[in-house]
Amino acid sequence: MDDLLGDFVAETLENLETLSGEVIAWETDPSDRDRLDAFFRFFHTVKGSCGFLNLPRVEKLAHRAEDVLAAIRTGDRTPDPHTISAVLAVMDRIGDIARAYGDNLPVPAEDGDEALLDALTAAPVAPAPVEELVGEVELDDGSARTLPSTPRERAPRTIRISLSLIDQLMNAVSDMVLARNELSRKLRDTNADPDVEGSFERLSACVADMRDMVSKTRMQRVDRLFTALPRMVRDLSQDLGKKVELVLEGGDVEMDREMIEMVLDPLTHIVRNALDHGLETPIERMAAGKTETGHVRIAARQSGNQIVIEVVDNGRGIATENLVAKALRLKLIGENEAAGMTHAEKLALIFHAGLSTAEQVSAISGRGVGMDVVRTNVERIGGVVTLDSTVGRGTIIQLRVPMTLTIIPGLILRCGTELFAIPRGNVIELLHENSAMVTVENVAGARVATIRGLRYSVVDLEHLLGREREHVEGGARTLMLVGSPTGVPYALGVDAVENHEELVIRPASPVVMAAGIFAGMTLPDNGRPMLLLDPAGIAQVADLPMELDKSEAVQAELQQRLEEKQAQTIPALQFVEKGGQHRLIPLDTVERIEDLPAALFGVTEGQQFVRLQDRLVRVANPGTINDELVKTLHLKVGGQEICYVVEDVADIIDMPIRPHLRVRTHGIAGVVSHEGQHLEVIDAHALFAGQAADNDSGATAPGTCLIAGLADDPWMRTILAPLLVQAGYDVRDAGTPEIEASHGPAVLLCDNGAGQDDGVGEGHGPAMPIIRLRAQADADMRDPHQSIYRYDRASLLAAVDGALRRQAA
Repeated sequence: MDDLLGDFVAETLENLETLSGEVIAWETDPSDRDRLDAFFRFFHTVKGSCGFLNLPRVEKLAHRAEDVLAAIRTGDRTPDPHTISAVLAVMDRIGDIARAYGDNLPVPAEDGDEALLDALTAAPVAPAPVEELVGEVELDDGSARTLPSTPRERAPRTIRISLSLIDQLMNAVSDMVLARNELSRKLRDTNADPDVEGSFERLSACVADMRDMVSKTRMQRVDRLFTALPRMVRDLSQDLGKKVELVLEGGDVEMDREMIEMVLDPLTHIVRNALDHGLETPIERMAAGKTETGHVRIAARQSGNQIVIEVVDNGRGIATENLVAKALRLKLIGENEAAGMTHAEKLALIFHAGLSTAEQVSAISGRGVGMDVVRTNVERIGGVVTLDSTVGRGTIIQLRVPMTLTIIPGLILRCGTELFAIPRGNVIELLHENSAMVTVENVAGARVATIRGLRYSVVDLEHLLGREREHVEGGARTLMLVGSPTGVPYALGVDAVENHEELVIRPASPVVMAAGIFAGMTLPDNGRPMLLLDPAGIAQVADLPMELDKSEAVQAELQQRLEEKQAQTIPALQFVEKGGQHRLIPLDTVERIEDLPAALFGVTEGQQFVRLQDRLVRVANPGTINDELVKTLHLKVGGQEICYVVEDVADIIDMPIRPHLRVRTHGIAGVVSHEGQHLEVIDAHALFAGQAADNDSGATAPGTCLIAGLADDPWMRTILAPLLVQAGYDVRDAGTPEIEASHGPAVLLCDNGAGQDDGVGEGHGPAMPIIRLRAQADADMRDPHQSIYRYDRASLLAAVDGALRRQAA
């Protein structure tokens, strides 16, 4: 019973947490039948569980609330604010009692229960129109109710496990990733055998899948963080006599469950402060020329390995002069210090303990214990709080907290002698400053890179870190084209990109996070900590534009030219053939470029192939292999894969969709002129068409071949069955009882001498075609079955294919 009671408490509290916000949404739209049904089911379930667990007090509360909601469903009662408040009060009392049972605390006294029940009974009764519904069922009391026409989806199956166990799993997976990275580095250093590398790749894929699954077990949608806010805003706005509209955005963003619980209190402090002395009363707002309804917007988004939560209100803002005056009275700052403070420094005073902008202390806020607690709690988990406010316009408070202790793919880059990491998902492209497609120049004291006709701001990492750039002889500086979640792309200048790895991310100290350009700390396989760069933070610290400047005609024209060019071009890989010809192939067909040992190549019947892991892949341009390592392009499209041997890889360019000169011969689609070179374009269609023809000499209809006597006849088992399997058919014994129609089209093959006495065709229905095979080459004129000679391969496969196609049609 203790286990059952624990499950009841946990499930009840989870449902209450979700439904409290749904009640507020239902209040704004009483016609929402789905939400009403959800509340009714909750109280009905609680009532039934309490009867089994012998909890009469909770059962009584749930039963009375269920009666009220049943009256609303039948149209005998109106969901007015009084009724909503009474239902919310009952939900709160059930939650208090459930928490007391779960934490082994004293259960709240029963004195207030009768007042809650009286409030439910005293709610006004009035008929209300009910939307047209479909279907009727009988309730427990014998009355009938209608059901919505939309079917309800079945809830996913779940179990409850300890968070400590998930933490242990996450730590174990993190150690696996570090060990995998170390093994990868050692394999690269020792030039391991390709078979070993193939096994390592499979192991890496398993580790990656395990990492993703364990990470998802701790991740929850930010909706869970938002569930209690609508109820809180409703109650506080009524107590304060204010009209407030709450807007929630980004609820689908996911973060660690434990991180959600740590952020809940700081976010609650911020919202309470915004409602109490951020937003004005309706009269004050109208006097200030605003609408009488104040707005509070809470938005969440992911930025690298961080979750950014913004709370924006359009209230009175923070008067920085009042903050300074109070700080002077409390002797937190001196007169000279106050005189030289910037606007941001004045706003930062609000984070001092005991300092508040409220004119008077209330039950909600005003004691100066809010914002200092917010900053302390957020910094404790490796986050940062920033604030911006304008008098008369409102306040923006931003929380930047780690998403989780997680693992992300990242690039390792070098800046001087130090190594840093950056999320690989934010990097659009890697280029060198000396590339022909890149031009870097100084414009008004700032560095600007022009890449394929578009201009990007250049941010040198050394400049952000306060270091001098080191000149490296013979080395080309790397530009990383970075896409910032909060702004336009920019070019990040670094010395070099060293490697890419799966990185274990952990929160960094508050002092490091305060710099604004880091998103956490990572431990690579060498055990030396590295800092993870935050692309959005770099853009903000470098004061880059957060949106495109539409007023700049030149930038708009360049953007238009780029879009027009991209509409007529596709990316292509420029490579050098073994014979020295420079050619192009569409980049989308190239899965990877790799150097393969010559021992992996082979030739049979004039066809050259290469062994890749556990499969053989055709070489599109066979030739003599002279080098120990062969540079190849691994081409793959639509399940077809080809190996293409090359001499070298030159560049990636934008190739016109229509070649400048069309040529349809010897696998060449045309010729393109690029920077003074004439480049032949590989005909990818012909290339893969040839591969498809080799792999599938005659397209077969999918289906099953049932062989009579497969287990007993050696010829059926050793000759016929392998032939059909190689042709792509599913081969089964006709005597197997598991054969069902679900296998799709099927054909029965048997010896010409077999008859009904042998059970041929029994149990397979009259519609299944039968192909009979004879042992003699010459047909017997008295043969009534028109059998096929068992060694006539072409006729046999054609008969099977035709029978299956007719059956499928």
